[in-house]
This record gives sequence, C-alpha cells and structure tokens, in this order.
Amino acid sequence: MVNRTDSNIFYFYRFICSAFYLLPVLFLSGCFGVIQKSDLIYTSGVAVESFSSNAMFSYASSDRSFSGRGILLFRKPDQIRAVILSPFGSVLQEVYIRGEQITIIDPANGKAFSGNYMELPEKGNLSGWRYIHWLLDIDTTNKFGDNEKAVFENGLLMSKKSPVGGHVSYGMYSAVQKTAFPLEITYETVKDEKFIIQLEDLEINLTLAENSFTPDLVKLRVYPLSSLK
Repeated sequence: MVNRTDSNIFYFYRFICSAFYLLPVLFLSGCFGVIQKSDLIYTSGVAVESFSSNAMFSYASSDRSFSGRGILLFRKPDQIRAVILSPFGSVLQEVYIRGEQITIIDPANGKAFSGNYMELPEKGNLSGWRYIHWLLDIDTTNKFGDNEKAVFENGLLMSKKSPVGGHVSYGMYSAVQKTAFPLEITYETVKDEKFIIQLEDLEINLTLAENSFTPDLVKLRVYPLSSLK
C-alpha cells in the first residue's frame, strides 16, 4: 500500500508504473475496460476535490506534434502538478501551477521558468497550460458566465466552449470510486491546435501532501516565464 502523504514513495511508485505502460494505441483501443456512458453506475453530485493519475499528454498542430507519458495531480481550488517523462523514464518536464502562478522546470538543463500563466506563449505545446484549470474542473461550467456554452448528455458534461472559441470535449467516462469522470480530455483552439490528456489508473479525492505541489528550485537557474519561446 502506498502512503500518499509520503511524496518520495508516491512518485517512485508512479514512475515505475509509467515506465512499463503499454503503448498509447492500447489505451485508445479500450483495453482497460472503460465503461460506456449508458452502463455507468455512479453517485451523482459528488465533487472531485483532488485526483492523481498516470497520464498521456499530446499536442498537435499543422507543423508539429508532441506526446509523452507522465503523472498528473490536481487539488482544488487551484493546484496542479504534471510530470512528463521521456520514453526511457527520465523526467523531461515538470509543471507546477497554483492559481495564476506557473513554474515549468527543465531538469536536463537545470532551468526553471516562473511567472503568471498569461505570460506563456499564445501558441505551441506550452500554451495549453493557460487553460488547464478550466479543462480539469468538470464541476464548474460558468467560468465565463453566460458566454460559456456547455453540453451535457445523461447528466454528464460532454463539452464546454469559451467566448474566445476554445473548445474542450470530455470522453471515455468511467466510474471511479462511484464517481463519473472522463478519462480523455481534448482541447481544441481557434488556431487549429489540439491538446489531449488521457488519464489512466485514476484515483480521486485523495489526501495529497502539500509538498507535492511545491517546486524544488534549489540548484536551478530561474528565468521569467516570458522568456520561453
């Protein structure tokens, strides 16, 4: 049994799981027994206050694409941590978000970039972090007030559209601890970019250690977030 208040053991466990996962095509094919929406047995009205999950992060545009496996942690109201691994299991990138503050760590080069998330590039694989709170909070559909368009099916959130044209869709719903939660989140921008987060081995409403969301910047050179290109 993994003690989730011990972040070192927790992340070692997640690292081992991620290193030996099957290829993404197996995930997409439904080999993990995802229940169809019509067959879901869940308790409605249960808010997701936190979750941890192994994840596949993907980005595609007209001129480039990127994908990587890793870990995703979320805790309300506004804390997120993502760890993206290389195919060989080393850490390519870590992302820490608390409110509007975001820190992106490039461990291979000993660098970190920190600032307000609106300083992120407006296009490219990093730009999706601008909207990550909106994407992950499936309990909230009024961030943009009446200008936000939400679509529900059988009581489940299927999509949201922001006033600026960004569109997020939710798929592969599964019953996790008797709570319905989407295992695939797809965000498409008006600039024809697509971000996909696929969740696996999801656990919700955990007690996550505070230091899980605190970046260790010792020995790193820290630069303004705006210097990212």
